Formats: sequence, structure tokens, C-alpha cells
Amino acid sequence: MARRMQRLALVAGLGWLVVAGYGVRETMTDGDDGSGMAYYAVYSIALIVGAVLSVASAALATSGSDRPRLRIAGLVVGGLGCALAVVGAWALPAWMTLLGVGFAMVAVAAGPGPRRALALLAAGQLTGIVVLIVAIEAEVGTRDSYGDYPAAGGMAVVLVAVMAIVAMVELARGNRHAVGRSDAGLLLGVGRAE
Repeated sequence: MARRMQRLALVAGLGWLVVAGYGVRETMTDGDDGSGMAYYAVYSIALIVGAVLSVASAALATSGSDRPRLRIAGLVVGGLGCALAVVGAWALPAWMTLLGVGFAMVAVAAGPGPRRALALLAAGQLTGIVVLIVAIEAEVGTRDSYGDYPAAGGMAVVLVAVMAIVAMVELARGNRHAVGRSDAGLLLGVGRAE
């Protein structure tokens, strides 16, 4: 299971790294250089990969939780955040809120090992919302044709992605002592211990 966690966390971290790159691009180009759709498509795919695999990593890291109902509820909320990212990666506050609340619920349900990394995932999402709102209210950057501030969104996305990468590294390193479980039901924690 530790090797599986490391692989999930690595690919999730790479997804978040691409998301961070997009955020840096949005901050520096202010979103209006004419080639935005191709970059947005790559960002959307990377966001989906990073979010889905982060939720899967959270599920794997907490498969032996003493609070299975809270854990499953948090995974469902996080899954809804992933679904919202699929529907509209542009809806930053919506998917950040659902992912942040979902990760917070899973962190509360987690044992002491993965709790810090999951709390960091939650904090990253929720802090990203604050950065987004403050930057929009401060009118950071230039307003685009949609009335948005791409630089503000870019700043929020970079923060979320960097914190997610750090959390993924922490989950991968901290889960070396994981207890083995059967593959059936592993992600939801309903498999039997071997």
C-alpha cells in the first residue's frame, strides 16, 4: 500500500505542478495573450488529475480510520469538488470550497499519521479562496473581457497547487508504515485487513 500511495501522490503532485504553472502564467500574462484556450485545456486536465488523485490519496491514507462515516462523507464532498472541477475548472471558489471542506472532514476522521498532510490539503484550498477574494477586491491585475481578474485567480491557483504538492509529498513519505488491506474496498476502507 505504501508504494501505491507514493505513486498516487507523485502523479497527483505532477498534476498540481502543471496547475501551478498555469497559475504563474495567468499572473504574469494577465490572461490576455491570445493563446489562453490551449493553456486552459491543459490546466483543466491537470486540475482534474491533481484533484481526483489527491482525493484518492486521502482515501488510501485513511482506509483504516476509526471514524468511517465522517471519512466517507468527506470523500463524497471531495468527490463533488472533483466533479465540479470537471464541469468548470474556471469556478475556482466552488471547487476549492468543496475540496477544502472534504479534505478537512477526512483530516478530522484520519489517524495522527496522515492528519497533518490532509489538514494542509484542506488549508491550501480554503486559503486559496481567501487569496482569490482579497486579490479580486484589491483589483490585482487587469480585468479581462469576462470581468474577472486572471492575475487574482492565478495567485490563488499557485497557492493551492503549492500547498497540495507539499501535502502529497508528506502523504507519500508518512504512509510507509501503512497496514495492508485487500484491494476490494481499499479506497473506501471497507476491505478486510490481511
